[in-house]
Amino acid sequence: MSDPLSVSASIVSIVGFAIQSAQFLARTIDAIKEVPASLKSIRSDLDAVTPVLQQLDDAIKNGNAKSFPFDRLAPAVQSCDRACTVFRQKLENWTRHSSSKGGAMTDRWKIGILGQERIQALKAQLSECKATLTVALSTATLYVLTLRPTANPHPN
Repeated sequence: MSDPLSVSASIVSIVGFAIQSAQFLARTIDAIKEVPASLKSIRSDLDAVTPVLQQLDDAIKNGNAKSFPFDRLAPAVQSCDRACTVFRQKLENWTRHSSSKGGAMTDRWKIGILGQERIQALKAQLSECKATLTVALSTATLYVLTLRPTANPHPN
């Protein structure tokens, strides 16, 4: 059986990496001049998934559900981290010809035409990550509430 403290530390680091990846991708999108609408929608998705990751991080760090198996969420969190990292790298590659004054026409073309499939795939991954983590957090909250002793279980 694995040490609960090391499992907790491991999942905290995994969640931390996912939060950083989502925030880094958001900053990368924010830095693009003349951002296409499809990337603006990715930015909105990142704004939706980051707080859920932060709630998960807070729940684990606060020990609100010490016996809840947060380590089972690691694959979903790692998937989110990996998707953000890969997409950011691809986005940086697509926009390598852009300057601080504006996006190069070829870069906008790459994002607009070549990037649509990857954009839709990332949107789907972020949506799945958010849904999985939201359900897990709701379950963990319910789990904690059902285990918490009541002050007076038999009122007079």
